[in-house]
Amino acid sequence: MKIGIITLWRLKNYGTILQCYALQKYLYDRGHDAYLIRYDSRNDSPKTNILKLLFKALNPVKLYFFLKRKYINSLENKKNLRGFDSFFKKYIKQSEKIYYSYNELKENPPDADVYIVGSDQIWKFKGIPTDKVKARLHACFLDFGKIETKRISYAPSFGVEKLDDSFVKEITPLLEKFNYVSVREKSGLDICKQCGINNAEWVPDPTILLDINIYRSLYSDLSINLPDKAYCFLYLLDNRIDFSVQAIFDWIKKDNLDVVYVTGNNRQDKYKKIYATIPEWIYLLEHAEYVITNSYHCCIFSILFEKKFGVRPHAGKKIGENIRLDSLFELFQIERRYINSDLSVVKRDINWQSVSNILQNIRNDCKLPNIINGN
Repeated sequence: MKIGIITLWRLKNYGTILQCYALQKYLYDRGHDAYLIRYDSRNDSPKTNILKLLFKALNPVKLYFFLKRKYINSLENKKNLRGFDSFFKKYIKQSEKIYYSYNELKENPPDADVYIVGSDQIWKFKGIPTDKVKARLHACFLDFGKIETKRISYAPSFGVEKLDDSFVKEITPLLEKFNYVSVREKSGLDICKQCGINNAEWVPDPTILLDINIYRSLYSDLSINLPDKAYCFLYLLDNRIDFSVQAIFDWIKKDNLDVVYVTGNNRQDKYKKIYATIPEWIYLLEHAEYVITNSYHCCIFSILFEKKFGVRPHAGKKIGENIRLDSLFELFQIERRYINSDLSVVKRDINWQSVSNILQNIRNDCKLPNIINGN
């Protein structure tokens, strides 16, 4: 079948690209012609708040970091330091057309037997009034195309534990048109119930569905140099963490380990970083002694490659995103591995046999193929 996928893709990072790759690869390996619908939501999103821009302009510190972040992001994109564009072009089948608005999707809908929305935080609209994002919301809840086209959600995330009544009112009739509804976080089941969808299912991120040898194949023909001695893989997104990066470096070095530090886009600090490609990112993570991160997808790959790891939970405005980490730990029946006052949790043992059994059951029980085929 021909399957069009709506997911996050424009703001690229390791996790975003790998979840996009994983779902498409999973479907392709089962005989489907799956492709990414390149929907660019910027025209359907609220414009930048002028008052916030003025505040930054009047605050020299905020203005400095804002401009520096823009400059670094522009430089990384220009030089393609992490090879994201190259990976995307090589491994992600995409629609020829870029849809710059919901109206374009409505007027000239992408051709497909099945539409799938997910995964990642494609359903996250926290803090945005419904009327300001109505068009984007309808696009992300697949309100376009032929009536007979199947509509499926696979592991999208709301990024919150409860929706405002205005959102519930808007998306309820849209969800009722879906042939199958699933969510990535367990808390998403309660949100679906808010909308009258009582048969939604809790499913794993698509990166979990692929065998690790598929990921290994991405670097199999590459020559990647490892550090001369054992190391800890440190991967930090550009999100606030209430913990000193220097304290992490000091703790790692007490164990006589090197640090391989990779960051997500725009993260700024004084420490030496590696601008790894996606195959290099996977390879370096797999061969590390330990992994320390604040990334949901880095936690997933630590589990897939059976690495001892610790995760620093999000803070500030991002604190709500910790629900996806809680859901991940519950899914694999792993004690929470949050780094709080110290980093000793990183060394805590994990029952990998139990994790392996759960992983096998997850893959065996995945209903997506049957839902698509109408079984």
